[in-house]
Amino acid sequence: MSRAAVVLSLPIMLVLSACAAPQPWPVTDYGPPAREPMYTPAAVKPGRLEYAPDRSTFAPILTERFPYPTQPEANAAYRRLLAGSARDGNFPASVWLFGCKPGALDEQTARVIRYRGPVVHCATDFLDGSGRRVRREAVNFYYYGDVWNIQPVYPPRSAVPWRNRERSPKDFWRWLPGRDRYE
Repeated sequence: MSRAAVVLSLPIMLVLSACAAPQPWPVTDYGPPAREPMYTPAAVKPGRLEYAPDRSTFAPILTERFPYPTQPEANAAYRRLLAGSARDGNFPASVWLFGCKPGALDEQTARVIRYRGPVVHCATDFLDGSGRRVRREAVNFYYYGDVWNIQPVYPPRSAVPWRNRERSPKDFWRWLPGRDRYE
């Protein structure tokens, strides 16, 4: 075939290749997640590691007696999050809970909102394949559908506008005797 014939047939081949059916991405269906029990530590004592009835551990720092995910349940929730994400890239291999407190961290206001149900936010270490800490972030965990689920939170990191060391206005009459002096 001559060079001119190849060049002339190239647009036709491109048009025909665009009509081909797209190949689906391979999807692995693991079925519904296995049910996870919801454990509450027996007592919360500073400096004491709490164990669930199945001998798995909770986060080392807990603020009050409340249902929390155990370390294996937190990793299972993280694996489910990764399996459900369609993003490409390098993700940490596992998570390790450092400290947990009841309530969810609101992404907009960076404040904790308490709920009636089992919702906690935890300082979570993301670990690489060798077990080294990549980063620590706040993450919300909630118990829904008989499993613990994870919700990454990205609160604002900028300083609030009223913390810019602006001085209060001074009272012109502050020098008079008998007036309160606040500044």
